[in-house]
Amino acid sequence: MPRVAYEDAALTVWRGKDALQFIDGLSTNKTIGMVKGEIRRTVFTSSKAKIIDLATVFHMGEFLAVITHKSQLEDLLNHITPRILDQDVAIVDVTSRNTFGVEYNCSNTKVGLFDTFDGETFGYVHENYTIIVASLDANREFPRELGEFNEWRIENKIPWNGYEISNKYHPLAAGLENLVHPKKGCYIGQEVLVRMASRGRQGKKLVQIENSAVAEKSVTTAGKEKSLAIVRDSNQ
Repeated sequence: MPRVAYEDAALTVWRGKDALQFIDGLSTNKTIGMVKGEIRRTVFTSSKAKIIDLATVFHMGEFLAVITHKSQLEDLLNHITPRILDQDVAIVDVTSRNTFGVEYNCSNTKVGLFDTFDGETFGYVHENYTIIVASLDANREFPRELGEFNEWRIENKIPWNGYEISNKYHPLAAGLENLVHPKKGCYIGQEVLVRMASRGRQGKKLVQIENSAVAEKSVTTAGKEKSLAIVRDSNQ
């Protein structure tokens, strides 16, 4: 399977007995009940339900390893840190100790789990792609040319950070509806997302579309013949 560098990835370690509940209380997906060896993705959103960051949570047993994004890390920490208050949660940035990659065009049978071997941790986040975290000691180099990867994303309608996943959009518009748990308790931005879902009116949606059929301003990932675009839902 082809690999590509995950250039913008950030990795933080979350410790404390309240860490998992803390993430659950501030993000769109259900993380309570996770156990060692499981992986889950969730979205931190603002009070207006706009995306602050997408997080991938690895349950390592005694701590949580959380992949987010360097470009959003400051905003994310500014959002969550004041809300720790007296909870038992400590967050440390360990990005510089690791390198990050994506293996794609896969056929994963263990989605929701992760494996670690030979200096690499493989997070099976999707049936078609895997996130890889490699320690610096493993000396892993990942290709940095994104052209083929982006064409693959377009073909499979996979949203990505810095393209579709942006603070301009809410998770439903960005193609992250599977990370918005329909029966989850209160979190920041929930009221807006629930109202959209109940009314069947989310405003915009992610589409794969022929280049000739879309306005350039709506394109989020441009391809040779097709693109990903976030457009107003004509059915609403």
